[in-house]
Amino acid sequence: MQAGAPAFPAKTSMSQIDDIFITTRDWRGTVLVWDEQAIFLGQAADASLHESPAIKVCVALEHSFALRTHEDDTFTNYESAIIAPGQPHAIDGRHNKMVMLLLAPETKLAQPLAPIFSKQGITRLSTTAVTKIRSIFADFEERLEANDVGNVCQQMVAAIDNGESLPIDGRVAQSIEWIRSSRDKGISVQEIAAGVELSESRFSHLFTENVRVPVRRYLLWLRLRDAMHLLAKGSSLTEIAHEAGFSDSAHLTRTFRSLLGIAPSALTKESTIISFLK
Repeated sequence: MQAGAPAFPAKTSMSQIDDIFITTRDWRGTVLVWDEQAIFLGQAADASLHESPAIKVCVALEHSFALRTHEDDTFTNYESAIIAPGQPHAIDGRHNKMVMLLLAPETKLAQPLAPIFSKQGITRLSTTAVTKIRSIFADFEERLEANDVGNVCQQMVAAIDNGESLPIDGRVAQSIEWIRSSRDKGISVQEIAAGVELSESRFSHLFTENVRVPVRRYLLWLRLRDAMHLLAKGSSLTEIAHEAGFSDSAHLTRTFRSLLGIAPSALTKESTIISFLK
């Protein structure tokens, strides 16, 4: 046994061991959720390999975090990173304080980031951008109730913005507006494609090219965003699964792991989730 490793009783089950280690996987802090973006601020834990449809901007406020893009890879240390939508990655937050912005790639706010993440899957930020972002969050906890809390997303992007922009195709933007307004009624990819006068195959290709994730995975992402707002209300996983369109709580948990790399409990046990849904 390695020095410092916890000693388990001889008949300790795997589920009991999992309970002992659960605190090492909990993300401890504050999660702020809007309709098109979310911010985590606090003590980072770890996440399994996953592919998020969101742009992730990660900045260590203390020390560093680590990333890898394949289960067989070793972790590489980062002070900051932009992770492109659809980029497989796992994170080891090492229990250090960090800020993570998740931003919908189709939004106007995300367009200044597109020229950066379109070049490669993971990109380090400049030292200047890291310094600016760290200054934004120097006293952020004290301003959580302030009216300007929603401006931090714009401030983070402004710190990174290099003056370039890469808007998405207008037909894709139009389809996303339709998806958002109609998804609670149920909508097929064929119907979405017809709405922008494209064949299903052409639309699917154009959507993936612009948003970097397939349209069906994006629809799943929207349901997960709905689930995050329901988590903020304190709803049970069963209630959330039903209201957000998942078959059951197990399906919801699998989707969390697939798109965020964690189970819902990794956030809810030690973090406060605040919804700004209008």
